Amino acid sequence: MKALALASFDVAAAVVDVPEPVAGAGEVLVRVHASSVNAFDVGVAGGFMKDFVPYEFPAVIGSDLAGTIETVGESVDGFSPGDRVFGMMGVKGAIHDGSFAELATPQAGSIAPAPGDLSDADAGSLGVAGSTATSATEAVGLVDGARVLIVGATGGVGTFAIQLATLRGAHVIASVKPGDEAFVTDLGAAETVDYTGDLVAAIRERYPDGIDAVIDAVNRDHDSFAALVGLIRAGGRATSVVGGAGEMSQIGEVSVSNSGGNPEHLPTLADLIVRGKLRVAIRRTYPLDEAAQALQDFRNEHTLGKLVITMT
Repeated sequence: MKALALASFDVAAAVVDVPEPVAGAGEVLVRVHASSVNAFDVGVAGGFMKDFVPYEFPAVIGSDLAGTIETVGESVDGFSPGDRVFGMMGVKGAIHDGSFAELATPQAGSIAPAPGDLSDADAGSLGVAGSTATSATEAVGLVDGARVLIVGATGGVGTFAIQLATLRGAHVIASVKPGDEAFVTDLGAAETVDYTGDLVAAIRERYPDGIDAVIDAVNRDHDSFAALVGLIRAGGRATSVVGGAGEMSQIGEVSVSNSGGNPEHLPTLADLIVRGKLRVAIRRTYPLDEAAQALQDFRNEHTLGKLVITMT
């Protein structure tokens, strides 16, 4: 089958022929229709995960997927061949199986049935970013009128977080590059702040008594995350979707956490899309043959929304 894969750490990922995968215990074999690019995929393609998890070459790239089940592995209940599904590959013991391919073997616990009204492109974009954004909005406990700053608002997680926070009645402050204001306000942001300047100073000037929450999709280092936490009133909450909170659960009088993808959120996300309450901000779509270009564009261009890869 065709797949975007790494042959070694010395060669860039390319679309090549690789052996078709076989569904193991707890997995299903899916004919992939669509996927989308996440920051994790770019890191995998760059070999940056090798200190944390082994690579087995050829290592196929890709985390999200939407498609149709072809076969079901042992110990899998609730799915059958022909079922249309979407979600994520799940956590495996090595970098080897991915979804930027004609066939993929996600863990059954990391996918969900895809409603008929959910398009392949939307379904293939929801897994990592959508479920992470849901985890993040839940982590900061947003209530009606809460003022939440979303840093990294124009990316995949950020675009979902804006909408999910707005659905909870929150007042969303979105960090943007000048010129992107309309993009985030169209998604529901109440106001914007320029991240190319002193973002912390700008928020402190606007809200001297503090805001209620921060969702940070940018800062991995503790000091930068802590500076954002300093904008929050006592008793507020902050969460990082890139590990910025480290092992801490409290910074001063603010509760902090890290948030990640959770397949339990997939059915709710699909329902919101179908009911028109949530939308996927798709910037560009690529055929599988151009998957390497999609990774390059994600890495080198200013990200607005999702980059989708289609297999059919």
